[in-house]
Amino acid sequence: MLYPYLLLLHIVGVCGLFIALSLEVIIVSRLHAAKTTLQVHEWLTLSRVIDLVLPASAVFILISGLVLTFSVWGWGHAWIELSLGLLVLLGILGPVINGPRMKAIQVTAQAAPVGEIPPALRKAISDPVLQAYAPIPGLAALGAVIMMVLKLDWLGSGMVIALVLIVDLIFAFARKGESIHFVK
Repeated sequence: MLYPYLLLLHIVGVCGLFIALSLEVIIVSRLHAAKTTLQVHEWLTLSRVIDLVLPASAVFILISGLVLTFSVWGWGHAWIELSLGLLVLLGILGPVINGPRMKAIQVTAQAAPVGEIPPALRKAISDPVLQAYAPIPGLAALGAVIMMVLKLDWLGSGMVIALVLIVDLIFAFARKGESIHFVK
């Protein structure tokens, strides 16, 4: 049977997903701490790794997960349906929330002279939505892993998602004591 190979492909995809999401959090954090445009450029080069690893990982997870669902588990399990929903949601939110903000940082950084970070670049880097969103995908992915490993029912899976949302809110509002404002 192909089960062990599909499971391995699924786990490799999950590992790649966590690598990409961890890099994203690190990049956002280090950009925020950067003092010079050279440091900004150095950290932005890691975005290329994310651009390669994240989509490949998502494809591995999706294909192996769907094959496992159709061949082994079937539909109707909360842990499958909610984990798939989280993967799709993250696939949509990343490009919608992070994509334009990271692109704005890259464009502004390219136009900035070498040296101290100019105010326009600092403003793009300090975008409160970017800062608040950065840990959300990793925590949501962790929630999906918890649901899959424990094979939780609807109540248990709902509790995991609620816990993930609470922790996300705590990170968003307690980040270094800063107040996050989503509306300008």
